[in-house]
Amino acid sequence: MFEKMRAVKKKVYLLYRNIFESIAYRIVRKRSVVRTPKKIVFVCTGNICRSAFAEKLLKEGAYGHFPAIESCGLDVEVRSPPPFEAVCAADKIGLDLKNHLSKGIECCDLESADLILAMEYWHYCKLVEFFPHKRRHIKLLREFAPFPGPQKSPVQGDRVLRSGKCRSDSGNGVLAI
Repeated sequence: MFEKMRAVKKKVYLLYRNIFESIAYRIVRKRSVVRTPKKIVFVCTGNICRSAFAEKLLKEGAYGHFPAIESCGLDVEVRSPPPFEAVCAADKIGLDLKNHLSKGIECCDLESADLILAMEYWHYCKLVEFFPHKRRHIKLLREFAPFPGPQKSPVQGDRVLRSGKCRSDSGNGVLAI
């Protein structure tokens, strides 16, 4: 009984948090459109699932439209490969994440990026804090997705199920770019 109540409270909390973050993002962001970005960087927490998947997906589907596509994480201390579940989810649509190693923002050239895509609102806030002069180039990936929802990491909850959901959610936003 208490477990069900806790699960419902968590879902309601996440729903309200998503609504609040979407409203806050719409208020603080500056309306500017980067027409044809030459360099795109995807940013998430650890660069082992979401941003890595988005990078590979855009590289596969861009057909040379974007000369430079990278990904990195805000909290990467040790370079590590993606979890097995993320590799399997990517394999299902023909993407190879087996050789990917995570990298932090210090290893990524964000200064030359024309479009920096954050997966969650707090990533967006951190990026704006670290790079205030790049504020108009920093966007949330959900801005490009058909239905704005947070790009949650598959490491939370049921890993296999969440990896597939992460893949499809990130894919919706990436394919809309």
